[in-house]
Amino acid sequence: MVETAYLLIALDRNTPTAVARDVLGIPGVVNASVTMGEFDVIAIAEQDETKGFPGISAAVRRIEGVRTVVTCVVVTP
Repeated sequence: MVETAYLLIALDRNTPTAVARDVLGIPGVVNASVTMGEFDVIAIAEQDETKGFPGISAAVRRIEGVRTVVTCVVVTP
């Protein structure tokens, strides 16, 4: 079963479009959208197991200009 997580990304500099493009280059990320509001980019990641999400979040944090990444794993009853 494929596990899904939303990554809520806040920036302190850099352009959201460039960050979204960089995020899309991370293995496991299937979508990244520029948003308005508290978070500048929202990405969707998919992995075979939830233990893969911390590595994706860490890769996003290494992108220049990223201030905060909140990872929300989808839980289906």
